[in-house]
Amino acid sequence: MPRICALSLVLVFTAPAWSQQKPVDYQPKDGRFTIQFQGKPKETTQSARTQAGSLTVHTATFATREGSVYLVSYTDFPAAMTRPENRDALYKGVRDGLLAKDGKLVSETEVKIDGAKGRELVVDRNKQQMRFRIVVKDARLFQLGAVGTGPFVTGEEVTAFFDSFEFK
Repeated sequence: MPRICALSLVLVFTAPAWSQQKPVDYQPKDGRFTIQFQGKPKETTQSARTQAGSLTVHTATFATREGSVYLVSYTDFPAAMTRPENRDALYKGVRDGLLAKDGKLVSETEVKIDGAKGRELVVDRNKQQMRFRIVVKDARLFQLGAVGTGPFVTGEEVTAFFDSFEFK
């Protein structure tokens, strides 16, 4: 599972910096969710090798002029891995992937994301801060993320981005 998070981070740190545009409602065809980005996001799909086999990671990113990044991703897992009794292990795998070898966990809290129990993580890594909300619904792992300075990731715009997420 850490490889999935690492794959998402590679996509984040390589996203181009677009100019600020008006907010865009984003709803990928088979994503089963909507979220509001600050502009049109860039979509990518990649395979990741995991303990569960090869999984497909669908990611959308939007980079600000300042180099901060918003992202959302989803990955379908085998149903057994996402059962309620296994979710703590899945969330731990995501956390460990975000931390890698040089990250520092700033905070980890339980949150509700559109009615589903999830986690919010704040991590310091590579002179940047990352804030992620993660949740599982119907064997699908969703990750909402922001990468940039501390004030950016803990700010109102990122909170509004996270709060705009809704399952469909």
